[in-house]
Amino acid sequence: MADTKRILVVDDDTDAADSLAELFEMDDHHVTVAYNGETAISAYENDNFDIAFMDIMMPGLNGVESFFEIRKKHPDAQVYFMTGYSSGDLVQRALDEGALGVLPKPVDPMELLTAIA
Repeated sequence: MADTKRILVVDDDTDAADSLAELFEMDDHHVTVAYNGETAISAYENDNFDIAFMDIMMPGLNGVESFFEIRKKHPDAQVYFMTGYSSGDLVQRALDEGALGVLPKPVDPMELLTAIA
């Protein structure tokens, strides 16, 4: 078993977000779920996460825009993006700014567990 981590899962698809949270909780991690970018930013105001997994395509603030807002106050925030779409210039900019990577959806559960190890 890996060391317990504080994980933020951000996805506007509530079923996908809740499924990821359940996977991480089964591996004994502490998980917070946000269903939009604004809530993700607020979550970082209230907690210190070891890692976050953020969907890119969300209404309102997308995952990359949310990442940039989070990084203003938490420059060491560790974030992986998840997407079912091809990555574009905005995602490349996020990677250049320190995002850990982009995981294709549907995300492989073993790849997620390896990413947090």
